[in-house]
Amino acid sequence: MKNMSTQQLDLFNDYALDVQNQQAENSLKGFFEATGIRNSSSLVLGEDNPICQKEMYVPDIPGKNTGVFYQIIGNMGAYANKEYLDDTNIILLPDETLRKLEQGVKDEVIQEIEKYYRKSSVRFQNIRFTCESDFLCWVKSRLATAPDECTLHLLEIFEKS
Repeated sequence: MKNMSTQQLDLFNDYALDVQNQQAENSLKGFFEATGIRNSSSLVLGEDNPICQKEMYVPDIPGKNTGVFYQIIGNMGAYANKEYLDDTNIILLPDETLRKLEQGVKDEVIQEIEKYYRKSSVRFQNIRFTCESDFLCWVKSRLATAPDECTLHLLEIFEKS
């Protein structure tokens, strides 16, 4: 049985397929065609450190200490950004965004991605998606094989926030 975050990410992929089939002017149709999101591989499978030296778009996560989360990402080798940049490689979707999408609601995160795509001359290529809980699961598994007391402490702080 799939865990909740995987089901939610599948839901996001289903949303992507629905958008691809729509002709709505303000949709992410081109975004999903460019990224091939439906076929994108999971961030957490099959690579030693898939985020090393990558630019990661990380929106605010409601109720969580985002500064601590950014430091965890940095300790894992990536660069966390609050804004989407032209050289962004990974988009992290908060679990709450996926829960809202499951109810048919496009929250601010999805709307910001849509807005950026509409105004950008840069096309989204080679973008990978992950969600908050899958990323944290990957961090924990990585720390189990390569312990880092500082990052473990930051993870405790983040999870308590």
